[in-house]
Amino acid sequence: MSDGQAGWMALDAAVATARSELSTAAPDSVTGVESEGCLARVVTSSLTDNFLRHQLTAGGLTRSVPTMGGPNPDYLLCSAPIDPARRYRLEGRLHDSERVAVGLYSIGVGGALLAAGQASFEPAQLGPDGCFALDLVAGAQGNGRLPIQPDCRVLLVRTLHRSPEGRPVSLTLTGGAGHSDHGLQAGGSAGALEQAAQRTLRTVRQYIEWARLISTTPNRFAPPHPSIAEAARGDADTEYFFGYYELGEGEWLEALAPSGLAGYWSLHAYSHWLEALPGAGVHDLSAATDPDGRIRIRIGPAVPPDLPNRVDTLGRRRGVLIFRAIGAPGLGVPGTVLRSSVSANSGRRYETS
Repeated sequence: MSDGQAGWMALDAAVATARSELSTAAPDSVTGVESEGCLARVVTSSLTDNFLRHQLTAGGLTRSVPTMGGPNPDYLLCSAPIDPARRYRLEGRLHDSERVAVGLYSIGVGGALLAAGQASFEPAQLGPDGCFALDLVAGAQGNGRLPIQPDCRVLLVRTLHRSPEGRPVSLTLTGGAGHSDHGLQAGGSAGALEQAAQRTLRTVRQYIEWARLISTTPNRFAPPHPSIAEAARGDADTEYFFGYYELGEGEWLEALAPSGLAGYWSLHAYSHWLEALPGAGVHDLSAATDPDGRIRIRIGPAVPPDLPNRVDTLGRRRGVLIFRAIGAPGLGVPGTVLRSSVSANSGRRYETS
C-alpha cells in the first residue's frame, strides 16, 4: 500500500466515523440529514487548509473559512502561524471597517485556541487616514506592541465589517517564514490527508459536544458552559451568551436584549451543528426599538411578518443562538419568551433582564 493510499484510507475512515457519531447525536431525523452537509463543509475546510491554503494567503495572512463552531457572520477572519522566536509587524488601514481585533493564541486540548494576548483598533483611536501598526515580539512592552508568549502559535485577526458596499480593512503581516502547504511538499500528500482526517474528526466532535451542552436548557440564554467558555471567547472584549431554540408548530422565540447596550452587539441564529444561517441575525445597526424603549428579537421559521427584528431560521425549529456585545462587561442575560401564532401577547417566560 502506498503512502497516498494510506492517507485516503485515513480520511475515509474519519468520514465514516464522523457520519456515525453525527447520526447518533442528532436529536431528530431532520437534524440528522442536515449533518451530512455540515460534515461535507468540515471535510472541505480541512482539505483546503492542507492543500489550498496558499491560494487564500496574501500579505502574510490567510483568509479563514469560517466553519468552526458558531462563527460571527459580521466578521472577516484571517490568520497566520506564529513562531515565538521571531519578530512580526502588522500594518493596516481601517477603510470602511469598524474594528480590528488582533489576538495571539496557544493551542489547547483538541485544537482549541486559547487567548494569549490581544490588541484592538477602532476609528476613535486612529488618525484621519485610519492607519495603524502593531509590533509583535517576545517581551514587548508599551503602546503599539504586543508580547508573544512562549506557547503562542497562532495569530488571528477579526475585523468587524458590515458595509456591503464599503472597502474592508487592508492588512500586511511581515516577519513570518512564509507558508508552504503540506500537500504541495514532495511526498507530503499522505501526511496532509492524515492531518485533514484528524482535523475533520476533531471538529465534528467539538460540534457534537458544544451542541449537546448548549441544548440542555432550550429557549433561554446563559453564559458559555465552563468547558467551552475559554475556547469560545475568542475576543477578550466581547461578552457572549449562548442559547438554543427548540420550537413547536407555529412557535417562535422572543429575545429581549439587555439594557445598557452601547456600541456593537448582535444576535445570530445557527443550525444545531453551529453553522451560521445566511441572513439570520440582528445587530445594533439593524434593530428596531419597541415603543417601551426595549429591543425584542423574534426568532424562528414562523415569526409573523409584521413584527420587527425577525430572525428567520430558514425552516429550522431547533438550533443554537449566540448573543455578542463588545465593551459591555457585566451585561445582563438576554431574556426570552416563547410565543405562539395562537397569541402573540402571551407566552412562557424563561428569563428577564
